[in-house]
Amino acid sequence: MTKKTTLELVAHRAGVSLATVDRVVNNRGGVSPSREQRVLEAAHHLHLDRLSFRTPLRTIRVAFAMASPQNPYYVGLRDAVVQETEALSHLNIRSFIMHFERTTPEGIVARLRGLEKEYDAVVATCYATPQINEALRRISSKVPLVAFINDLPESGRLAYFGPDHERSGRVAGELMGRFLGPQGGDVLIIQGFRSMLNQSVRARGFHAVMAERFAGCHVVASRESGDVPDRPGEIVLDEIKHRPSIRGVYNMSSGSRSVAAARQQLGSDFVYITHELTDSRRALLRAGLIDAVIDNNNKVAARSVLTFLAGHFGRLLPPEQETFTPFEIYLRENC
Repeated sequence: MTKKTTLELVAHRAGVSLATVDRVVNNRGGVSPSREQRVLEAAHHLHLDRLSFRTPLRTIRVAFAMASPQNPYYVGLRDAVVQETEALSHLNIRSFIMHFERTTPEGIVARLRGLEKEYDAVVATCYATPQINEALRRISSKVPLVAFINDLPESGRLAYFGPDHERSGRVAGELMGRFLGPQGGDVLIIQGFRSMLNQSVRARGFHAVMAERFAGCHVVASRESGDVPDRPGEIVLDEIKHRPSIRGVYNMSSGSRSVAAARQQLGSDFVYITHELTDSRRALLRAGLIDAVIDNNNKVAARSVLTFLAGHFGRLLPPEQETFTPFEIYLRENC
């Protein structure tokens, strides 16, 4: 089959002229974004991959909206997005990181406002309230919206990519029950925001495993830290003062250093389990001040988002992939 015949097949499937296909394939410009996308989609469907390895002319601009890097977790998440965007540079997708200066509903809505006018797609990592969902639905009515790490089912999003939070909560419950042993004990749960679906789902999984397998373990308190780094340590000191029977702490959000400081101040040997292996938490694990960290693979999640959007915009065949991304368990010996 000659190159001309191959281009004619693409032109026929895309419903454009042979000259248009030639301009797209050879980066000559002068083709509208919609026609360029049709040509690329046709090449993919015809399995003519050599036509799709050229860099698409139009840059797809994607806004990633997430919390401030003052929380170390979002430093890692930001870095994963940047690294995976660079690894997929041939797709000509450019990622822009948008941090929420304030994590109040008003602050999040203010940062989201107008993104649909400036970007081709928006990827959101935030909690949900009626006010935030309204802002997200306004975006999703204009451009593709993807939920990242925390699902936003009422936002109009096209897809969710991140860990299976119920399963990770169940794993946390399994670890807690095994660490506490046959004698069991009382457990404190700390969430950043109960309105974060990922954290409420983790709590559900944790409670379920406690009830199913560890009759001697009891969740006696569930508190909210507002994702303020010092707050979890204050909560631990307050709860153990009033409930000295607490032998386990499960913290789903930021503030591990404050919990470790409270542990040292109390001289208490309670079991401490949390999520996301930042540099700080790695050091606390090695010091024996955290017992286990359940860590989401942010690079896999970021790549999943980007390849999904590449498929949506015709840069790749729509990927057949799990929306849930893997997580790992880290203890002192493998961190």
